[in-house]
Amino acid sequence: MTTARDIIKDMLRKIHVLGKGSSLDDDEAQDALGTLNQMLSSWSVQGGYVFTETKETFNLGSAASYTIGSGADFNTSRPLKITSMYTTSGSIDYPVLQISNTDYSYISSKNTAGSDPYYFYYDANYPTGTIYFYPKPTGGTVTINSLKQLTAFSTLDTAYNLPPEYEAALVYNGAVWIAPEYEREANMTVQRIAKQTKNNVLIQNSQKDYYTSKIDVPSRDRVKGNIFEGYE
Repeated sequence: MTTARDIIKDMLRKIHVLGKGSSLDDDEAQDALGTLNQMLSSWSVQGGYVFTETKETFNLGSAASYTIGSGADFNTSRPLKITSMYTTSGSIDYPVLQISNTDYSYISSKNTAGSDPYYFYYDANYPTGTIYFYPKPTGGTVTINSLKQLTAFSTLDTAYNLPPEYEAALVYNGAVWIAPEYEREANMTVQRIAKQTKNNVLIQNSQKDYYTSKIDVPSRDRVKGNIFEGYE
């Protein structure tokens, strides 16, 4: 079973800081763990390096906005990005379209109630985000598809739990990241493989990307009006 410690050893071997069969100093290992997790955090916000969408369903009340994050109204890890959303009323799902902060600010009556929301704006604040709905929901559930931050290694002995293509990318890119700590620079071969393996991750994830559906979605014309003037 590969652990964070194993990845860190490989990182340090690539820049000739650690010899084959040599032991890893605890302080150096902890510093390298921090670097590895910093790199994962950086990848999380770069497009295409999060390998899966998270699908979650939450209960709705009658509020116009809901916080989302650890211990929030929607108690889960804070999404980096919401990719799609739908509400469920009875046995029917209704898409909720994402709008910008600017569009949301133009709505004159944000407390307008509707049978279900048509639009949402996501403020990805940290550590807790907020989802604003318009019109306000009147119950039911909302299902959210989102991208979450890649999971950090909590300890040196945390097991590697990412798709196979990430392992080499972590090792070679981690070597590039950690090299300045030792006043070194990863050689050109390591840098080339780092770039190639990171690109391989991007290519693999792009194959899972979103396809345009050719099926009809439920009509949203049950309510008359528009986002700026309100609904009947």
